[in-house]
Amino acid sequence: MTHVSLHRCRFIDFPPSQITALAFSHPSAPASPYPPPKNLRLAIGRANGSIEIWNPLSGAWVYESTLAGGKDRSIEGLTWIQDHDSHGRGLLRLFSIGYSSVVTEWDIATGRPRTHTDCNGGVIWSIAAQPQLHSSEKVNQDDQEACAQKIAVGMQDGTLTILSTAGGKGALSYIKTLMRAGTSKSRVLSMVWQNRHTVVSGMADSTIRVWDIRTGRAISRLSLNKDRGRDVLVWAVRALPNGDLVSADSRGEVCFWDGDKYALKQRIKGHHGDCLALEVGGISGDTVISGGVDMKTILYKHTGEVRKWGQVTLRRFHKHDVRAMAAYECGKFSVIASGGVDMTPIIIPLRQFFDEAQLEIPAVPQSPIVTSVPESRLIMSWWEREVKIWRIQELGYDEKKGDELYLFPGEEEGRGRKLLSRIVLANDEYITSASISSPIPQNGGHVLAVSTIAEVKLFLLRPPRPSSDSTSLRVSKITIPDSLRLETQEDEDGSDDEMEEDIDLANEGARLVRISPNRQWLSVVTPDSRVLIVKLAVEPPADPKSKVTITFESSVFELPRQDRPGSAPRAPPPPITDTPSKRRPKRLAPRVDEGDLETYPRTINHHLFSSTSDLLAVSDLSGYLDTYILANSTWKLNPKNPLLPRLNSSLSTLTFRPSFPSPSPPSTSSTTNPEDRLILITSKENHILELHLTTGVLSDWSRRNPPTHLPLEFRKLKPHATGTFFETSQWEAKQRLWIWSANWLWMFDLLKDLPEVKPRAEAARGKLGSGAGHKRVMTGGLVVSGPIVNPPLPTPVKTNTVGTVTDSEWEGEGYDDDEDGGGASRAVVPTSTQKKRNKGGVKGAFWSSNRYKNMLGFLPVGCREEILIKGEGWKSGQVLEAMEMVVVERPMWDVKMPPRFCKDAGSSARGGTM
Repeated sequence: MTHVSLHRCRFIDFPPSQITALAFSHPSAPASPYPPPKNLRLAIGRANGSIEIWNPLSGAWVYESTLAGGKDRSIEGLTWIQDHDSHGRGLLRLFSIGYSSVVTEWDIATGRPRTHTDCNGGVIWSIAAQPQLHSSEKVNQDDQEACAQKIAVGMQDGTLTILSTAGGKGALSYIKTLMRAGTSKSRVLSMVWQNRHTVVSGMADSTIRVWDIRTGRAISRLSLNKDRGRDVLVWAVRALPNGDLVSADSRGEVCFWDGDKYALKQRIKGHHGDCLALEVGGISGDTVISGGVDMKTILYKHTGEVRKWGQVTLRRFHKHDVRAMAAYECGKFSVIASGGVDMTPIIIPLRQFFDEAQLEIPAVPQSPIVTSVPESRLIMSWWEREVKIWRIQELGYDEKKGDELYLFPGEEEGRGRKLLSRIVLANDEYITSASISSPIPQNGGHVLAVSTIAEVKLFLLRPPRPSSDSTSLRVSKITIPDSLRLETQEDEDGSDDEMEEDIDLANEGARLVRISPNRQWLSVVTPDSRVLIVKLAVEPPADPKSKVTITFESSVFELPRQDRPGSAPRAPPPPITDTPSKRRPKRLAPRVDEGDLETYPRTINHHLFSSTSDLLAVSDLSGYLDTYILANSTWKLNPKNPLLPRLNSSLSTLTFRPSFPSPSPPSTSSTTNPEDRLILITSKENHILELHLTTGVLSDWSRRNPPTHLPLEFRKLKPHATGTFFETSQWEAKQRLWIWSANWLWMFDLLKDLPEVKPRAEAARGKLGSGAGHKRVMTGGLVVSGPIVNPPLPTPVKTNTVGTVTDSEWEGEGYDDDEDGGGASRAVVPTSTQKKRNKGGVKGAFWSSNRYKNMLGFLPVGCREEILIKGEGWKSGQVLEAMEMVVVERPMWDVKMPPRFCKDAGSSARGGTM
């Protein structure tokens, strides 16, 4: 039988970065009857200079990619524009600022900056994009300058600079600098366009100024009373649909201004400190939400017949300052994204503020930054510019301590781990991917591949010298030749026609790198999603004093990707016909512009070798798969690749099912390749599919267990899966698929069929509601406002009628959490109940746990072939296979953050209405 030992590790000191900016790719259209555009994206800017791109996907909120930052970089403002197109298919372009005089346009398809434009006016504090040209405005369509959106940036010296985006991607030119108003210390802290010709800016000198970009002059000045003799800082300013203005300042007040007379109409003091973020919503602009340093999120609405504004409610969704907000509404979709110093993005329902719970997105990365080498008991982590490699100490059995596994004597001092190496890259770019090879024979060490958006680096990790007392790995750089020949197949029909040119692989950059399990191939996914592969010749050392020899083949092969048909634009809804009971509205809602992301949907987000190193699979954001087969030392596109289906969303993870001699007879759909089964997990609704790559059809398990048989609780989980692991055994027939995310862990036994699930209302994730969290749970008349990341699981049924194994039965009663963060290792042993179930032969088809939070990884770290157990309930000399796993957590309470403004609010940071 199998024994699972868990090392609960909290020593991986990944530093999450604060959220400084948020921006949706499309302007809100609350009165539109259309659903949100399929190209809608949310950009999240962080203080370390990185930008995350998220796809709302009708409430699924799928992470797609990260535009990696670099050393001494930051993101302080984000804005999107859409190039003018009469059919609404203009290119969506993303711009950012960050404590410099430069505006950066990003190429989200490659993850690289497209252009940098210096405004020559000091540090930029704010940025805002001009509203799109309305269809009712009569403008010469051939005049690109008149049709294109302009960008206004606010400087540290109080000036505003207008930039033009006409000319397409990469085109950003200077137009004019508006006349300075105020002193040179009047920083422009915030900005909004009241209309296409008027810019409103919040200043640092207790004023709000209004400019006309046609004349370049300030046309109005709105004054705020100084706070105890100090200037009031206007941190945020927004425009309502009727032209009125709303501002938020350092006094904690939200002020409402007349948009015609530019006079103060009303002010409300709801915050006990600076109010930093502000957003407006509602079909008629009747809703305002603010956030501040007191962690409060306050909702304002029109109240009474006099149509004045009033504070309706407040909640504390965040644990620290709320620095940024972004709202988007279209059809039934109505949300506000907020973030701040606590590094956690939170999606708040706007129209359904009282009826739905918020969705809290974990602060830990949505793509794995931790991997393991079980053969050497190594764990590798990477972030920003550094790579750390740890060794997890082995567990042993002590007869005096009962039936649990403990650290060997003398290893308790290190709390079960040892830091073997810390590598810091000399370049400024952050790491995008890393891969470590299996151990080289004859104690040759490991090969490490690290990539940034600009470079690919290889290192050799050798064990310490036998004569040395050090335990650290010896790190040496492997030089990549700069004269490798690039061979590209011209045709996909297997012809031998090839195009050749030279390539500098080291300076090509990569978004993903991976070393094959047999250490013979290095796969590189370039920033523009080309798949490159090169053969490595790794010669083990001849004797203990010699060194591993690593050479490159003369060619780098670019693997072809299958051409995919472009997606057709969304069809508009059918026109409304006149009926006696339903009249045609006077004016239909304006059309929603889809926008164009060009090649971004074809961006590769996953690629993986099979354990036999003869199959390679890559997936992209649009849900397509490209698979390759190694034949005669040459990689070719899988002939059955056209048969592979396009999924309804991008993949959250994929893995190859390892070959195992099943006791059942082989089915008719089995293939000659024992490891051609690829398991896919979609990011929408967590569907699990298994495909035979060599035949292009679903496997027998996937046919017997369609997605509708998956547990409803699993299909509704948020966020999506982050990684997988296959647990097998050489002593018994076992194939368990472990799936983990930041806050949940599930196991499926693939040798068991899932029970059929009866459909329930709202079974599918994201189909109902505003696009944020689930419906609130009413308890005795009180509204629960805490973070509901996943819906509550039903109470476990002890009779096991649906074939599940409960959390308590699996974990064991004697398991202690290591709350000191030391990462001590303990064994997970079956309880007496579980032992009886094992003796009876009853096993569950799936199991789940929400015990672990903010997980960075659930990885194998070793396997002991046999252990003799003599405890109670065990037969004398019983053989037990011990699988050791590592649960890597990053508790947020252990992350260093600046002091809170409201120290007494820490205990109620997740509280309800106050």
